[in-house]
Amino acid sequence: MPAKKKTAKKGRLRKKAASSQIDTLRKTITDLRTRLEKELKARKIDTRLVSEGKKAREQLSKQIQALRVQGNKIGAQLKSALGDSKQREKARQDALKKIEQLRKELGRKTSELMRKSEQLKELAAQSASRAVEIIRGEAPAPESVQEAPSPPNEPSASASPSPGDGGGYQGSGGEKEQPH
Repeated sequence: MPAKKKTAKKGRLRKKAASSQIDTLRKTITDLRTRLEKELKARKIDTRLVSEGKKAREQLSKQIQALRVQGNKIGAQLKSALGDSKQREKARQDALKKIEQLRKELGRKTSELMRKSEQLKELAAQSASRAVEIIRGEAPAPESVQEAPSPPNEPSASASPSPGDGGGYQGSGGEKEQPH
């Protein structure tokens, strides 16, 4: 019987060894299964993160593109506004120059008008004194015979009657009229 004991012991040892191997294999399978599940979860998380990252990148890309378009529009508006501003400033400067020119011309014409008014006053006074002298029948005084320079648009002194011929006033028969 000893041979049966040995074989029975060997069988038990084999069963024990097989069972410990099976336990080790089961433990390894469990470990592998948990690792696989963890990796699957990690990959799912990674896939989800990659997907969310792509979505975020696309959204960001769209926003950047929209901002780029908006920036171009604002740049064009700013450029246009600066151009308009420069044109307005140039027009303003031109208007100021024109106003200055008109003021100078107005001052020049005003002084010319004042000078002509003075000349006309002098001529009117001379004419009035000559008329008074003619009416009284007096000969004109040599001081009143002095002629002021005539303006360019007025008739010259040669076209006006001379004081010796009665100032161009003749009564009937060419005689000078005497006041009574």
